Amino acid sequence: MWRFYRARGFTFPGRPESAPPNLAQHDWVHVLADYGSTVESEIEVFGLISRANDDPSAFALLAMVLGLFETGYLYGAAKGFFEYDRGHLSRDVDRMAVRLADATYRGAMLATHLNEAGRGSKATDLLATDWFAHADRQLDDVRAEYGLLPRSDAAIAAGSRTAWEPGGISPFQYAHGRDVAHAEEHEYDSYGAEPA
Repeated sequence: MWRFYRARGFTFPGRPESAPPNLAQHDWVHVLADYGSTVESEIEVFGLISRANDDPSAFALLAMVLGLFETGYLYGAAKGFFEYDRGHLSRDVDRMAVRLADATYRGAMLATHLNEAGRGSKATDLLATDWFAHADRQLDDVRAEYGLLPRSDAAIAAGSRTAWEPGGISPFQYAHGRDVAHAEEHEYDSYGAEPA
């Protein structure tokens, strides 16, 4: 998580001008689920989050993200952290449909695994999970505990990217991370992430 924030120049939670707790909470899912931080990756993250939770109201998060990044209808939501930007599904509908379908499938399988393990609906609410309790663990161990499937070959072929490869960071985040590193007088490291 530290590398994810440093590469993008994000402010760590609890500090002035940081993201609200729920928004910061979803950043853990980017790392856990192996998604980058572009707008298209946000759609994948919220597809996974909404389907992992067996409470149907969780779908409202995905609807909000689609409202921001497809229709532009919710242009004031998450002001200061996300700006509306229309057409991210329809611009490349075939590839984004594959990516969103894969994300929701992964969320459904995660929920199934946790419910079969007797962990119930609380465990499937990824925004209510205490990720700091897992912070010192190996990422693969946490993924295995949650039964999180890897991204499918079809999703990867359709453009799904990790946070650590080309296409896994937006041009704005890359530049912001570089600017923050410069202001803090340390060398910038994107940990492999570059804009597409």
